[in-house]
Amino acid sequence: MKFLKKLFENSLSIIFILILIIPNINSITGIMKFERKEENRNFKNNLEIDIRHLDKFPKEFNTYINDNFSFRTPMLEIYHYLKFSSFKISPHPDKTIIGENDWFFMDGKEIDIYEGKWDFSEKKLEKYKKEWNRRKKYLDAKNIKFYWIIAPFKHYIYPEHLPFYFYKSKKKRRAIQLKKYLKDDFDDFIIDPVPELLKHKNKKLFYKLDNHWNFNSGKIAAELLINKIKKDFPEKNIPDIPNYKWDTMTIQKGFHYNVMAIESLKELDEFPIIENINSIKTKNYGFPCIKGFAYPWAYEKNFKNDSINNGLKVLFIRDSFGKQLLPFIRESFKESLLIFDAWRYKLNEPIIKKFKPDIIVFIGLETHLEAIISDKKH
Repeated sequence: MKFLKKLFENSLSIIFILILIIPNINSITGIMKFERKEENRNFKNNLEIDIRHLDKFPKEFNTYINDNFSFRTPMLEIYHYLKFSSFKISPHPDKTIIGENDWFFMDGKEIDIYEGKWDFSEKKLEKYKKEWNRRKKYLDAKNIKFYWIIAPFKHYIYPEHLPFYFYKSKKKRRAIQLKKYLKDDFDDFIIDPVPELLKHKNKKLFYKLDNHWNFNSGKIAAELLINKIKKDFPEKNIPDIPNYKWDTMTIQKGFHYNVMAIESLKELDEFPIIENINSIKTKNYGFPCIKGFAYPWAYEKNFKNDSINNGLKVLFIRDSFGKQLLPFIRESFKESLLIFDAWRYKLNEPIIKKFKPDIIVFIGLETHLEAIISDKKH
């Protein structure tokens, strides 16, 4: 009886000691293994000692221990789940905003743009005009038609799911600013999908657990593009989007899924099944990938359709938002070359010279518009 009483009196101390010992034993033995969740950052997997810079060692050692702690994954999941389920608090509010009805939104630049903190000055608008005039001169000389699809971010399509304390700017969106400013110098080459997306927002056009739009949005944007090309190339036989049916699957992925690190989060994804596909993925031209690009396997994709006779070759300079258009555009042209140029959206003259496109489509997220006028090499 005395033993049980003494054990009870020291239970907190025993539990504390076990908490300290068990993770270390598990790290050595590897009895229990947990998959480390993606946290949208690089983990510190190695520890090096530089006797010339020992002042950095304590911080690096602490980071290494934190990143390689045996029970990091389950403990983080419990911690994040409690914050989310009990208080609706994001574990990383600087990255992910928790909205209504299980919608998640990007913080940072996208919120700043939404609230009007990144609106264009007259000077910056003039830089866009100068850059597009430079591109137009080059492309007109080669008889290449060009378009610019500006993909919006989620906040503009589903503002009702944002927390009440975020206010949309009363000024026009940046895409509309550009469209209005460039209108007199250019044929209407900017494709802004927002009006059409808002008409169909009941279909769910963005992933809840990611920042990207889904294939429903991709279809809408592809239709807008194809209809515009048909108007500009009336003599060409450009087929409509082919017959397809929707299939569904439950997914557990996306930027916000990684940030939240809660295993139970999931959503239903819709994706198209195209009937009688004629276009095939062919061997790449082998254009050199941009040094340091995080997704080199996505840099170049090439599709040919020998069953079509319009002869049109289309070059897409795109980012990850272009992926959702691919199933709907690859059947409409003789050849479709997609280049993901690391969010630069440049003219890519060497690719143009070799591929010799009839049409170029620039497609990128509204967040990255500044890349168009970046001083980096074209």
